[in-house]
Amino acid sequence: MPRWTIDNVEADLSRLPTGRSGWLALASYAASLGDLSEVDWLELKGQLRFAERQDRKRSAVVLSRAILGMANRMPEGSPRHLGGYGIVLVGIDSQVVVGTEQVDGAVLRDAIEAYVGNDGPRWDHQFIDHPDGLVLALIVDPPQWGDSIHACRKDYSADDTKLAVRDGEVFVRVPGKTRPATSYDLSQLELRRSRAPHAGAEVRVEYDDAFDRIAPGNVRRLLESLVDHEVETLLADLPSPSSSPLVSGYGVQALLASGRGDRRGQNEFRTEVEAWRAEAEEAIDTVAADFLRHHLARGHLTIRNESDRYLEGVRVQVLFPPGVEVLIGSDTTYCDHGGPFQVFQLFPDRPPKYGSLHQYDYARLVMPRARPAAPSISAAMSPFTVEATAEGQLVTWHVGDLPSRGSERDDELFAVVTEGHMDDIVATWSVTARGVHHVFRGEMTLACRQEPGVHLAWSRNRQD
Repeated sequence: MPRWTIDNVEADLSRLPTGRSGWLALASYAASLGDLSEVDWLELKGQLRFAERQDRKRSAVVLSRAILGMANRMPEGSPRHLGGYGIVLVGIDSQVVVGTEQVDGAVLRDAIEAYVGNDGPRWDHQFIDHPDGLVLALIVDPPQWGDSIHACRKDYSADDTKLAVRDGEVFVRVPGKTRPATSYDLSQLELRRSRAPHAGAEVRVEYDDAFDRIAPGNVRRLLESLVDHEVETLLADLPSPSSSPLVSGYGVQALLASGRGDRRGQNEFRTEVEAWRAEAEEAIDTVAADFLRHHLARGHLTIRNESDRYLEGVRVQVLFPPGVEVLIGSDTTYCDHGGPFQVFQLFPDRPPKYGSLHQYDYARLVMPRARPAAPSISAAMSPFTVEATAEGQLVTWHVGDLPSRGSERDDELFAVVTEGHMDDIVATWSVTARGVHHVFRGEMTLACRQEPGVHLAWSRNRQD
């Protein structure tokens, strides 16, 4: 890797500097060599002025030429130095740090974008507090295959100098200088554009529904109250001590006839009920997710190929921001046969009511209810996954092949929900395809189904 050392300070020229020491090392390297340090990825400018309007315009033209030249480099070989970035250092002249005037970042960007465009080269800036003076570094993103030709957007000429640029003029950077492009340079830049890894492909991803905003903790509290109510109902069947008939003589038959006899003791029954409560509480989060899958609106993802290129092995990933939950319909374990949502279909089997397990009447034993098979898709077969990440919930959809000018809507249904106060959700999507060395990216905005400030809530008297 290319490195340089002076006064025991090492500059790593293979990657973009980080931290104060890294930028100081690069500035010191450039100052030690002066004009000899100027290559296709590094350009030096002496002191520039920004305070007065005319001075600021002239300085912006000087820097715009440099930015355009750096942005119009060819991608081949550029990653060898500074990771492909181009750097313009202002305030270094003839092996001396002469410093430059400080300028507000917004003022600097407005002045330069008049000549490079706000949709032109990607660049940034930062100041280096060098011991010998202030140095301004302009950082131009690495050139990429598929980049457009970057041209000047505005005329400028100065009567007192030879500095001039024309609208539409193209500049290139070669070792030691920035100059107007030749016909050969333009042909190379056309080649760079034509070799876009995504040439001929254009895709779009959509979600065809809105999202729901629910009251924080509402579903959990509802399910907890249903469990508590069921426990109370079960324990209410226990006879009071004064109402229990004596078990002597015909007392056994009277006990059976009364429906209060049970082969379980009352304490044993209470233990069963409390054990069921504990199991049910552990299952509440799973039941809550299925409850929401049943009640909330659900939509589909659609990908559209808006080009004539046939795409193979397409994968879609949609990242929803933190605070948003995405529920896949096929993950449910609930058998929906219509009608109100049957919560207790999902909880563990409740203990048989007290008085239903008679010690002498085995024909009346209550067998555990058979739990219906979950209609879920095998994880190994499903083309969908939802993963919790630090950036939010990530939905992955393995689409397969996508014909030209075709679209594919998933066979899945998704419910998107939040307990926050969002009125809109902006999700980002990315698409990759086999043999296409490019990641397509975009955004989708989901509107909330509820009015601003309104949260959905359910009670024991309203579950649908």
